[in-house]
Amino acid sequence: MTELKSTPDVFRAVVQALESASFRPEIALSRIAAPRGLAPHSISFAAEVGRGPRPQDTDPDEPRAAREAPASGRFVVLYDESCPQPWQGPFRIVSWFRSRLDPDMGRDELLPDVSWSWLTDTLGEHGARFTAEGGTASRIVERHYGSLTDQADVAQVEVRASWTPVPHGGPQHWALTHLDAWAQVLCTAAGLPPRHEGIAYL
Repeated sequence: MTELKSTPDVFRAVVQALESASFRPEIALSRIAAPRGLAPHSISFAAEVGRGPRPQDTDPDEPRAAREAPASGRFVVLYDESCPQPWQGPFRIVSWFRSRLDPDMGRDELLPDVSWSWLTDTLGEHGARFTAEGGTASRIVERHYGSLTDQADVAQVEVRASWTPVPHGGPQHWALTHLDAWAQVLCTAAGLPPRHEGIAYL
């Protein structure tokens, strides 16, 4: 890609590693325009989990929540060779994900704590080393009134986070490890069962 010609070799290797990633079929991942002004170099992906092809004649009056993917998010890798002090390293990962939930689960006051642990625990389980993590987790429950009272309540959880990856084993290993872990977080948020090699799911 032409934009890689002016980037440092270390970041070019990360981009190439991330673009080689493959995931379970429920995950739709695509590269999107990276946010401007956060770092000299960046790469960004958007992901949706659990939504299959939709018919062309979808009912426009269908509730908004029913038209959305069960989980979606953004994954951004920033690179600044000056190592900004808050980062504690030259790389920084910024992520966001949102998931629809059962309304009863959405009313659980512990949901933000649980959803934050989805991220940190999964990174650890995948061997993705990180430091200087920070972020927010929130739960949203929508109740309908008036002419919309026939629609079911809608619950969502949203997590915005950033962390500094601790590179080890080369970009093809550590960069993919962080992206793989994040993709698994989206699957967990969407309620998908863990996927194991050699096991078919119906």
